[in-house]
Amino acid sequence: MKFGAVGLLNTGADLLVFTMLTAAGSNVVTAQIIAYACGMLNSYLLNRSWTFRSNASRSREMPRFILLNLVVLACVTWLLELLHSGAGMSLLTSKLAATGAGMLVNYAGSRFWVFGTRGYSSETRSDAP
Repeated sequence: MKFGAVGLLNTGADLLVFTMLTAAGSNVVTAQIIAYACGMLNSYLLNRSWTFRSNASRSREMPRFILLNLVVLACVTWLLELLHSGAGMSLLTSKLAATGAGMLVNYAGSRFWVFGTRGYSSETRSDAP
């Protein structure tokens, strides 16, 4: 649930920046990269401190987080372009579909690789509220 709440905030920031940039005439791919970066910063801060309550060193997590998000960004950008330009879907529908797919990959990577919850969820940890 926490990851979903953070994801909604990230998606809101992403969509807002993306919409503003494309409305101002920015290229779709450029707008996607900038908007994704805005959501990514929020994602790291909230997921590290609240969702997964990680106490691992940032020097271990940050490279993994960046790598995961670069992979997700590449996949989401490719899917956005494929759906919008290739399949002729509306820009908003393409953006939402690509973002949803990216969220699934991002959750799995964050949960099991970046923040490494070591086999138990944040809801069952003894230090969870």
